Amino acid sequence: MLSVNPLLLFGLIGVFGAARNEVRRFEDHVSSDIASQLGGDQKVVTVRTKPEGPFGPAFADLAHATITAKNFTTEGLPLFTDPELPKTGTVRKLNLELSNFELNGLRIQRLSAAIPDCRFDAGLAMKSRQIRLSQSGTGRGWVEVLEQDLEPFILKKVREIKRVKVKLDRHKAWIEGYGEFLIAKTEFLVVADLEIEQGTRLNLTNARVIFEWQKADPFAQKALIDALNPVVDLQKDLDLYDAFFLEKLELKGGKLRAEGQTKIPNRPK
Repeated sequence: MLSVNPLLLFGLIGVFGAARNEVRRFEDHVSSDIASQLGGDQKVVTVRTKPEGPFGPAFADLAHATITAKNFTTEGLPLFTDPELPKTGTVRKLNLELSNFELNGLRIQRLSAAIPDCRFDAGLAMKSRQIRLSQSGTGRGWVEVLEQDLEPFILKKVREIKRVKVKLDRHKAWIEGYGEFLIAKTEFLVVADLEIEQGTRLNLTNARVIFEWQKADPFAQKALIDALNPVVDLQKDLDLYDAFFLEKLELKGGKLRAEGQTKIPNRPK
């Protein structure tokens, strides 16, 4: 019968317990570092990691890391890669779970992404307890926006529109409101498809436009659609650079859900 030295057993338990506590302190410091780059009095940020095998922490090899954040605001993308930094640490899969946040004036209900093959500066992580990515793979992700959250975004973006109501359902967008344009001051209604252009823009297409309960003439229709398009530009409006490349779009039950490829872009020069 195999006998186990109790002192050795308790020693191993102590070592693993101390290691786990150190990992938790590291996660808390990284969470605080990320939170310091975000706005919002009610923001909540947590980071959780899982090492790849029993020696993962020692060799900075993580099976996965998950960043969860909610109730925050940010002007542009808060997370970039710095390719000039060492690639001595590995995150085999980086998960992002973000909810109820505002990005450049657009409230996002939820964003979820899983990004493989990420690298970071392990020396900086051990010394300062900060994660600075130096490489990102390309993964998959999706984002969800509620119809009512598009309304203040449109009002901010299109100054000629003074009042607006948005409805998203049955793969169609209904945009109703009042605008003061060069051609007229008028109530309007737009019923259109919303399609992805070049992976980064959401455009109204196949539109029917009504001014004051009458079908708009081609010139007036084009003027309004040109003012509204793109409804959202991931690069110009949201400063996402090449973080998302959209491939699929669904409008249903008051929600816009977009899916596609995602990564952490290089920090702009």
